Amino acid sequence: MIKALIFDFDGTIADTLSFTFTRIIEIAKKYRLKNKQEEIIEKISHLTPSQLIKEFNISWLKIPLIIWEIKKAQKDLYFYIDKIKIFPFLKKTLKQLKKQGYFLYIYSSNIKKNIEHFLEKEKMNDLFKKIYTGSNLLGKDKDLIAILKKEKLKKDEVLYVADEIRDVLACKKIGIKMIGVSWGLAGNKGLKKHKVDLFVKNSKEIIKILNSLK
Repeated sequence: MIKALIFDFDGTIADTLSFTFTRIIEIAKKYRLKNKQEEIIEKISHLTPSQLIKEFNISWLKIPLIIWEIKKAQKDLYFYIDKIKIFPFLKKTLKQLKKQGYFLYIYSSNIKKNIEHFLEKEKMNDLFKKIYTGSNLLGKDKDLIAILKKEKLKKDEVLYVADEIRDVLACKKIGIKMIGVSWGLAGNKGLKKHKVDLFVKNSKEIIKILNSLK
């Protein structure tokens, strides 16, 4: 029986994709990637982290620098949060989930103050039991296991709702079922390619999935 849902933030709750894509292109130019912008976005959306390293011929020595660039972009996002919108109908779905008695959490590799600022702006502070953040961009599995232990939840009592390939890989590694959302980074193509457990085209379908699992 599902007791809790853990939501990713970027690309799942908050539409940060435009900001993310802009910063990705800036980083790509800085590191002199010769690919076209559309190709870079396509590959980042649909390839695993290890595949991206190979595809773009990125030296392992440069990975810490790239991660630093990503973290810097997250800090800059704080000053852009007021322009970031929640995905359509999601707020209503979240309210309904809480009303039905599910515990709601956020787990993200973004910065906590960005998430808190966004939730305050959207007047959603009361919907989530707790916000968890992790600095490990390439290994969400360990953080997810730690969250379950802290919240005293079993793997079969939780669904992770997210949008990226690395989310799918993390959930498969530790045996947590994931709901992939079509409106995020990986989209329909990327999530189904990597065999996400469950898939929704709109947030209302999350309710239907939960009703079917009762």
